Amino acid sequence: MARGGGLGSPYMRTSHKPDNVPSQGSRPGHALKALIHDYLEDLEINGSSALTARRYSAYLTTFVNWLAFRTTTPADALTASDVTDELLREYRLFLARRRDPRSGRPVGPGTRNLYVIVLRNLLRYCRRRRIAAPDPDETLDLAKERDIEIRHLGRDEVDRIRDAVDLSKTSGLRDRALIEVLFGTAIRVSELAGLTIRQVDLGQRAAQVVGKGGRSRLILFTEEAAAWLGRYLASRTDDHPALFVNGRRLQLRALSVRQMQRVVEQNSLRAGLPFRVSPHWFRHSRLTELAQHAGVQVAQRIAGHTSVATTSRYLHVSDPHLRDLFDRADEASRKYPK
Repeated sequence: MARGGGLGSPYMRTSHKPDNVPSQGSRPGHALKALIHDYLEDLEINGSSALTARRYSAYLTTFVNWLAFRTTTPADALTASDVTDELLREYRLFLARRRDPRSGRPVGPGTRNLYVIVLRNLLRYCRRRRIAAPDPDETLDLAKERDIEIRHLGRDEVDRIRDAVDLSKTSGLRDRALIEVLFGTAIRVSELAGLTIRQVDLGQRAAQVVGKGGRSRLILFTEEAAAWLGRYLASRTDDHPALFVNGRRLQLRALSVRQMQRVVEQNSLRAGLPFRVSPHWFRHSRLTELAQHAGVQVAQRIAGHTSVATTSRYLHVSDPHLRDLFDRADEASRKYPK
């Protein structure tokens, strides 16, 4: 059985020996993999989703593998004492020099910071347990991120992707409904992959989803999204609970995040768009429209952001819109001076 987590724990597994009792041939100290395992389970106990914990596990696995290579120590033999200030500096340099295996381009500062933030939190967890570890606030600074424009789609581009779906195919109706729901609700693709039919009320054009941090929120469907989803659900003759499914009737499975990504990628290519489109672009596009036409507070509630500052980025996507707001504010101040 995994440490503290039952038979199904997905994280780095360790022996049952206490942290300070090394197995034969290992070195004394708190086993690093055991600490990571306990930290990830602690995340779930305190309300983080299993998906978040798995992502953190992947980030920390990268660090463990790098540390094992750098110190010429087997990964299973690493302990907390192997993590030093100097090695953390070298790890940041390693992240800065990494390149995306697909594009060959350097990994952006935002992605690098994800790895650093998770490692920071692990070190803080160690220090809370009174395990000697470097101070993450002193040794793990975040890379500076440029204020880049949020990638989103114009209405004409969304229409081209919609129209590119081949409705004559068996999966055509499902794929069109999927694209309509992604754009019409601003839902995250990970949230959509976990959504069930019972969570959706088409009459109210609404659904209850569980987002980041296990927070539940209401999402709304546009009339078009609700209509296409209704057509898709009416065409189904199975009793699978998932909102979107894949496979034959006797082997149906919930459509995965990766499969949803493929639907978007394939239809954006078929539409002739000169760039790679991900499901998140639909979310950005809807939130941009909401922020500009309904206000940041409305967009914040739909997005599920905890901070209005995060949502306010969507107001700065469109320079023409920003200019319009600027001019209207100037006109109002001249008309109604205080």
